[in-house]
Amino acid sequence: VNTPIDVINEKAGWMQDLLSEEDKDKIRNYSEYEDAIKKIKLHVDRARKVTHRLLGFSRKVEGEKEIVNINHLLKETISFLEKELIYHKIELITEFEKDLPAIAINSSEVQQVFLNILNNGIDAIGTAGSVKISTSFDPEHIIASFCDTGHGIPEDLVDKVFDPFFTTKDVGKGTGLGLSVSYNIIKKLGGDIKVTSKVEEGTTFTIFLPRKQYKA
Repeated sequence: VNTPIDVINEKAGWMQDLLSEEDKDKIRNYSEYEDAIKKIKLHVDRARKVTHRLLGFSRKVEGEKEIVNINHLLKETISFLEKELIYHKIELITEFEKDLPAIAINSSEVQQVFLNILNNGIDAIGTAGSVKISTSFDPEHIIASFCDTGHGIPEDLVDKVFDPFFTTKDVGKGTGLGLSVSYNIIKKLGGDIKVTSKVEEGTTFTIFLPRKQYKA
C-alpha cells in the first residue's frame, strides 16, 4: 500500500511544481487544479497515517513487551473505529484517569481485546447510541471499563459470553471467538474481565490488569 501512496505523492508534488511555474491568469480553472493537488496530498498523508498504525499493530510479535499507558493505547484503538462510530451514529464518551500508571505488556494483545469489546458494543447498538470508555486504578489493578447502550444480554446467558463459539449475534454475523480470545489474553496477563448486562439497557465489560506489571 505504501508504494502506490509514495508514487501518488511524488506525482502530486511534480504537478504542484509544474503548476507553480505557470501564469495563473493564463490557465483556466487554475484554482481548482491547485485545490485538487492539495486535497490529493492531504489524503495521501491520511492514508500514510492509517498504514503506519496498521503496521505498528501487526509488527508487535507475541511475547514482546513494552511500557504502555492504557489511555494512549485506548486512544489509538479508538482511531481505528472513528469512521464506523460516525457511520452508526454512536456517541463516544471517554473518562480517562489522567494519572494512570503505565504497564510493561504486549500492547498488540491488549489492543486486540479493546477492539473485540468495542466492535461487540457497536454491533450490539446497531444505530444510534453511545459507548463510554473509562479508566481508573486501585492499589492492585489498572481498570478499563466499556459501557454500551446496546440490546443487552439475557441474565441466563451472561455467564456464557466468554465460552468459545458462543454468540448472541444473528447467524453468519459472528464466530463467537472474539470474547473467548479476549478472556484468555487477559487471564494470561494475570488479570480478569467482568461483564454486567441488562436487556434493552446495555452491557458493561470491565477489564482488570494487575498493577504489579506496571511502572509508576
